[in-house]
Amino acid sequence: MKKYILESSMAAQDSLKEYSLFDKPVYLLADLPEHLDLIRVLSAIENKIFRSLTGNFENIYVGQFDDFESDGRHFNALYKDGTIYVSATQDDDADMIDDIVHEIAHSLEKSNYEEIYGDHALEKEFLAKRKYLYHLAPTKKRANLVYFLNPDYDVNFDMYLYKDLGYDLLRVLASELFYSPYAITALKEYWANGFEHYFLGDKQKLKDISPILYNKIVNLIEFKKEENNEL
Repeated sequence: MKKYILESSMAAQDSLKEYSLFDKPVYLLADLPEHLDLIRVLSAIENKIFRSLTGNFENIYVGQFDDFESDGRHFNALYKDGTIYVSATQDDDADMIDDIVHEIAHSLEKSNYEEIYGDHALEKEFLAKRKYLYHLAPTKKRANLVYFLNPDYDVNFDMYLYKDLGYDLLRVLASELFYSPYAITALKEYWANGFEHYFLGDKQKLKDISPILYNKIVNLIEFKKEENNEL
């Protein structure tokens, strides 16, 4: 996808507008609706997170990409091969800020795997919540327990959560288990959702609901700040 974007951009330089997030180039490949301000979005993120957390991606592209449509699902953003891709179609600035911070969380996973997942404590916390949710789900809408105990992403389970249970019901059932329904989807989304809401939501709520997740985020922040000599 990156090669295609670069080749397309070279063929139409006028459509390539460059901004930056800290020292990372941000390329605008499509017109934004009037209610969005990319400079305001990037400035808000710089005021929320630390530069040391942005070392695992090379750049950000804002536009419309085929990879946003997969398995009948639609995404507004994704992290792939060292690049964050973000949709130019957003509800408002806050929506785009959420998406970028969420993908920054995913960018940190590979090189910080041991710090995040190595001791399996985060996975245990996540699966304990999933198992409890299984018992809370209405009997007639309860999927096989095997799906609930798989920490990896499963498109069928995702569709079950989204369509069979529905996010409205999940918000009620899981209000004391997960910060938001999307965190239920997979262990990696549990991590990224928590990271996103640590910086953009209610830290105390996250700490109360998911103490291991909260501490993983705090410890990673301190580790990255020390690694990069960031005060």
